[in-house]
Amino acid sequence: MLLKISWPARDFLVISLFLCAGLAACRQDHSSGSEEESAYMADYESSVGKWGFMNKEGKVTIKPVFDDVGLFSEGLAAVNHKGLWGFINLKGKQIIKPVFRSAWAFHEKRARVLPFDHPAIFIDQHGKAMVAEDWSAEDDFSEGRARVKVGDAFGFIDSTGKIVIQPVYTRGWNFRNGVCVVEYHEKLGLIDLKGSYILNPEFDFIKIAGQQNIILCHKSDEAIAYDTEGKELANLPGCKMVDSDGHLISVRDKAGMYFFNLSKQTSIKPISYINIIYLGNYLWAGKTKEGYWLLDDQGQIVSSIAYNQINKFSDGLAAFSKGDFWGYIDEKGTERISDVFGLAWDYKEGYARVAFKDGIGFIDTQQKLAFYPPEGSIDLRDYAEGMAAVHFQ
Repeated sequence: MLLKISWPARDFLVISLFLCAGLAACRQDHSSGSEEESAYMADYESSVGKWGFMNKEGKVTIKPVFDDVGLFSEGLAAVNHKGLWGFINLKGKQIIKPVFRSAWAFHEKRARVLPFDHPAIFIDQHGKAMVAEDWSAEDDFSEGRARVKVGDAFGFIDSTGKIVIQPVYTRGWNFRNGVCVVEYHEKLGLIDLKGSYILNPEFDFIKIAGQQNIILCHKSDEAIAYDTEGKELANLPGCKMVDSDGHLISVRDKAGMYFFNLSKQTSIKPISYINIIYLGNYLWAGKTKEGYWLLDDQGQIVSSIAYNQINKFSDGLAAFSKGDFWGYIDEKGTERISDVFGLAWDYKEGYARVAFKDGIGFIDTQQKLAFYPPEGSIDLRDYAEGMAAVHFQ
């Protein structure tokens, strides 16, 4: 097991810099680039240090030669080489040449990329561009649909690039289990994969929540819960529904927050909470003046103490902070390890990043150090498809 460490967290917290591919840029060819490309590249500065990737044994298998990298998705990762974004495979082989100004991760065998002097487009895993019908790519593919922009309005295309839901919306989100939230004339509604309204655009707030996809809505002074077919499940005046696990709904009114039981159609108000956050796995965190308490699927407290913060559950564990330190708690409310880390991240693929006095490392689900970080590394990112990005000075 790891040894207990005692030092003030503020003296050593190391905060990872997360990739946002849209903030980086590239050019296609130094000798024949466009005016926009040339101007951008004239201002481009390579990052301090380089990024590579390591496997789950802690071995660096892709050399650190990149200015920045994204996470692996569908076997490919976006990488920035001297300002240009392209894609490599899990072996580090270049699959799509670095010619783009920005690049995002692959979803459903398509990735958004931003060329120079052209709106964002989609490419396939060979780098072939999808033919655009006067639209620009605005979001990733989800359930065979992707949000696109035509003029000032948003619609949706299918996997062939054909517009199948007309661009009539002022905003839109991703599809989830066959439904999507859209905005029309400053009101929110819910559509299906064909673009038909399940809920007409008449709401001020809509959230797809819970493991059973409860639709939480709010209009005027009325909070309403629906299922994904538009059937009303609950109606509570004078409050706002915040989140749901499919069984309980967290509700906010003027007095604070409480639970509403969907099946029993009754309110649960044992304690007036300042805040209630859904953590996944039918577990919640309820905030009182003392801090956050871990709550079960009946809204009952299962932790022995209150915490400064409790993260969402992943791999059966949730990171928590207590005083100046971080640790992990299991689904029964038992602290698996505490008062050790200066900072702790969520588990991804069986490993979690944690901050020690001397830097950042990975622990396994038994809270044991998985391996020592590669020599010379200064930062790590989460695992995705068995690979973690490593930053070397």
